[in-house]
Amino acid sequence: MPRNGSFAERSLDLLKPSGERVAFRVGFGPVLLAGRDFCCRVRFNGWVQAPPDVRGRDSLEALLPAVGLVHGMLDDFVRRGGRVLWPGTNNDYDLVHFVSSPEWRRAEVASPNRRPSRRRRVRVRGKGGGR
Repeated sequence: MPRNGSFAERSLDLLKPSGERVAFRVGFGPVLLAGRDFCCRVRFNGWVQAPPDVRGRDSLEALLPAVGLVHGMLDDFVRRGGRVLWPGTNNDYDLVHFVSSPEWRRAEVASPNRRPSRRRRVRVRGKGGGR
């Protein structure tokens, strides 16, 4: 169960470009009322300093950008030559799963509320370029 007021945590291993392996844990929450806004705490253990708390008009608007911010930081880590691994393994952790899951994607594709994609029609004109 998450500690220190966090309501969600994720543990990963980070393999730095130098070859050093670091156990990393990120915690989200609590989301607290801060004046008229809400504030989501983000806590890191084992890596860089945690980002500042993320604010939003409601609790969801505070939480979602906090998750996105951490995802972006991990993505940047990978682009700079690092690897994100499942803890205790050499198996790469697909960052797509940090903010979604394969089940969500399948549900989105199968949703009856999904708008059909618009197909672009390409006209092929003759040599003269006229109609």
